[in-house]
Amino acid sequence: MSGDGATEQAAEYVPEKVKKAEKKLEENPYDLDAWSILIREAQNQPIDKARKTYERLVAQFPSSGRFWKLYIEAEVTILFYFFLYQYCSIHCSDRKQVRNIAN
Repeated sequence: MSGDGATEQAAEYVPEKVKKAEKKLEENPYDLDAWSILIREAQNQPIDKARKTYERLVAQFPSSGRFWKLYIEAEVTILFYFFLYQYCSIHCSDRKQVRNIAN
């Protein structure tokens, strides 16, 4: 096994609680406790990794405004930081100003 395989496995680590939640959803796709675990995990991931979970969530509960709101907020947050970075790369003389503006 090459070193790349070990790196790939480390990058794909899935917490045990997430595995259990996924198993519960196989049995009952409407299990809100299991979805809560997946949502919390998604909120701690970059949007490119979390997007799949959010898309599954809103597909399962298409009329849930609460779940759509979580998904939209995750997407908007990444857009906010992207545009903030763009703005500061043009207008801010000190990169530390990015943190001050964001907070």
